[in-house]
Amino acid sequence: MNFFTTLGLAFTSLTERPSRTILTSLGIIIGVAAVFAMLAIGEAVRQQVLEQANSTSTRTISAYPDWEGSRRSSQTRGARQFTERDVADLRLLDGASVVTGTIQSQGTMVSATADSSGALIGVDSHYMDANDQAIASGEGINDTDVSQRALTAVIGQTVARTLFRDQNPIGQRLKINAVPFVVKGVAGPAKAGSWRGQDPDDFVLVPVSTMRTRLGGANRTVRNNIAQIQVVGRPDADLVRLQAEVDSVLRRNREISLEVPPDFRLLNFAANIEAFARTAVMFSILLAAMGTISLIVGGVGVMNIMLVSVTERTREIGLRMAIGARGSDVMSQFLTEALMLCVFGGLVGLALGYSAKFLPFWGEELTLAFSLRSAILAFGSALLIGLVFGILPARRASRLNPIEALRHE
Repeated sequence: MNFFTTLGLAFTSLTERPSRTILTSLGIIIGVAAVFAMLAIGEAVRQQVLEQANSTSTRTISAYPDWEGSRRSSQTRGARQFTERDVADLRLLDGASVVTGTIQSQGTMVSATADSSGALIGVDSHYMDANDQAIASGEGINDTDVSQRALTAVIGQTVARTLFRDQNPIGQRLKINAVPFVVKGVAGPAKAGSWRGQDPDDFVLVPVSTMRTRLGGANRTVRNNIAQIQVVGRPDADLVRLQAEVDSVLRRNREISLEVPPDFRLLNFAANIEAFARTAVMFSILLAAMGTISLIVGGVGVMNIMLVSVTERTREIGLRMAIGARGSDVMSQFLTEALMLCVFGGLVGLALGYSAKFLPFWGEELTLAFSLRSAILAFGSALLIGLVFGILPARRASRLNPIEALRHE
């Protein structure tokens, strides 16, 4: 019996009972969908980690005063903000590419036609490089602006749309906390997504010196205060060593020995990326386990239904053998039926797994990365399940005695 005859007989047998065929394939469908989606998640995470491995944010070490830690500490001194000296000393580190110090608060911005409120950040000329931002139009804050305490501002995309609408903001006047400023630049769209629901493009940048003297950003106990420091490591820098050097410089300037807990915190974003990657990998493993279990359960279902089919069709098998069909022909037919069940389940499972990319809970942070290799692997798993679990029913059918099979009721 040739291949096409076997295929036709198997197809006819399965289409005669469509409900049984669909229900039998359900485990295969779910398993293939889970495996396909799992591979897409793993590939998406891998691509995301590779993209961010050498990004500015991943190489950034941020320093903050540890206000809560200082309140709990028995030290007599309270937490202090950093100073311009800290920023200057950190720029001398070999592994540092860019170092910037900022002061941040909330501000009210008023133009001739509208008003809004948002993040107000006092920055130096290195801020844009440290945060991987570009100027869309105009100019950024430079060293002259900082030294002269200039009343100039760079606004984000959201502020530009809100306050100036269709007008060109460059050269326009803007009041920040009732202090008049001139817009000298508009920042490009932020590359990072929203954080805790905050709009990353809703900000106004002013010279850090102007922030201290005109907008209430000064600190009475610390001269030339800086609220936050960002140290961006070179692409080839050892971030662990660089963080230790940053800690050493800040301890030295603040006269804190190694035996005493520091009154500042150092945050390395690369650790967050690694934690995210580990979590995503664990999720992928869990999903893979679920998919594997579903495939095995589906395979057991295929085997059970095929065994039932052998029992129901015993007389048919005996009749075919009596007129010349060999055991290998019978085995091929039942094995083909099992494989066709898995082919159907595999194709539907691939479509179901691909549809997972349209689910709303992925968000913009993670886009599933489907590939032909993933599809082949998931579909191949279904075929392997069909082959393994279809052998037993096929062997049983091929070993039936024709005379006893014809006598079967």
